[in-house]
Amino acid sequence: MAGPKKKIEKNPSPELLKFREKRKWQIALRRYVIEGLLSSDYAPYFALDSKRMRNWFQMQFTEDMDWSNFGKKWQLDHIIPVVYFDFAIKEEMKLCWNFTNLRVEPIQQNKNRGNRVDVLAARNYFRELYARTNYLPCKLLVEKIDRIEISEILSSESQVEFLRKHKDYLELIEGYSEFEFEMLNRGRSVEDINKELEILRKIKI
Repeated sequence: MAGPKKKIEKNPSPELLKFREKRKWQIALRRYVIEGLLSSDYAPYFALDSKRMRNWFQMQFTEDMDWSNFGKKWQLDHIIPVVYFDFAIKEEMKLCWNFTNLRVEPIQQNKNRGNRVDVLAARNYFRELYARTNYLPCKLLVEKIDRIEISEILSSESQVEFLRKHKDYLELIEGYSEFEFEMLNRGRSVEDINKELEILRKIKI
């Protein structure tokens, strides 16, 4: 008896499409590095032959890592995460999947990703690599991080506007306890709550 047919999403979201594309690349990377399956389609993006790419990762192994415990002790990860790259632009993809932007990441038992490399801190890593080797992709990755930093700064403008717009309101609710926030979330106005608080203070006096 055939099982239920898998539902095919007719209009997948951009996020879902990017997730699927990312998975496709991750599988290709694993096959290229772990399984040694050559790929003329993906190799130009990895920018290194399979044998030397294995060596690149092997140099990063700690004592408890080897090729047999991939997926148990360690995995392949990006230094600058995939989310910062535009999959529709070939040059972006060549930076994203360049071997210098890939690293060995230990798998924590509690699945904690606390050892992720900070994107902005990675700037020094790529700067040093470029300064000592003149390998162009490292310079381009530094420039990529610079653009990310500018983007992060620009994206804070809406937050600044929010804080300015609600400045008086935030001052009014500063110091509210669970009791006041419960009233606020139930629809009571700040003015009513503060009046009630003032009455309660007078009663206590």
